Amino acid sequence: MKLDRAVRVTPPVIRRRDLVTAEVTKILTHPATPFAIVVTLLLNTTLGVIHATDLVRLGVGPRPTPLSELGTLMFVPVYVFLVLPIYAAGSEYLSGQIRVTLASTPNRVTLALAKLAALLAVTVPGALLVLLPERLTITIADGTDAGGILLDLGRWVAAYTLMALVAYGLAGLLRSTIAPLTILVLVPVPVATGVFQLPEVIRLLPDQLSLSMLGTPGYAVTELPPMLAGAALTTWALLLAAANGLALVRRDS
Repeated sequence: MKLDRAVRVTPPVIRRRDLVTAEVTKILTHPATPFAIVVTLLLNTTLGVIHATDLVRLGVGPRPTPLSELGTLMFVPVYVFLVLPIYAAGSEYLSGQIRVTLASTPNRVTLALAKLAALLAVTVPGALLVLLPERLTITIADGTDAGGILLDLGRWVAAYTLMALVAYGLAGLLRSTIAPLTILVLVPVPVATGVFQLPEVIRLLPDQLSLSMLGTPGYAVTELPPMLAGAALTTWALLLAAANGLALVRRDS
């Protein structure tokens, strides 16, 4: 009498490409993503048209000031854009989907890297999309040459991307969609109103670093050289993204 041999079932191999694709699909199909893209695009385009037509100037300083010179105002739409990375990191905790994701992916390090790669795969082209009409309108209206246009667009896309990484890291650490957005939106308010009088600290906040990197600092006392500001903002982004990844690997497993 022959005994049936046990059938050995080999578990399917989870490829990194498949993980990234799955995470990209999650981001793109979440309602927060089209909302962030469309609203940010509309806000930026409106600001660009207003500047190009020179219909509105604000009485800031000794002369009426074009909108494009008011970095704080021009940077406001980024806070709508940050809804995208915040929900990419925090919505799974809100819905409980994170338990399914962790159960289906034994290697937490691979999962953390896939989530980060997916975020960048959506955020970078998303930032380019929402910024391109505005920055082209402004730079062409100002007579900027082709090299200057590319440099300007590159700096703005970099600022949006780094701010997205900051927001992504906060959302993952706090396991929330409300708290990180509240922090990122409300922190600039006391700075703008002059409640905080610590320029040495204020200049190192992500939003102020972004403005300095773009060459439109919020205040003279918080200005940093663009290269230094960019390096500091990159440090913020990398540290928070790494902390989020470490939390996913250690805390959530």
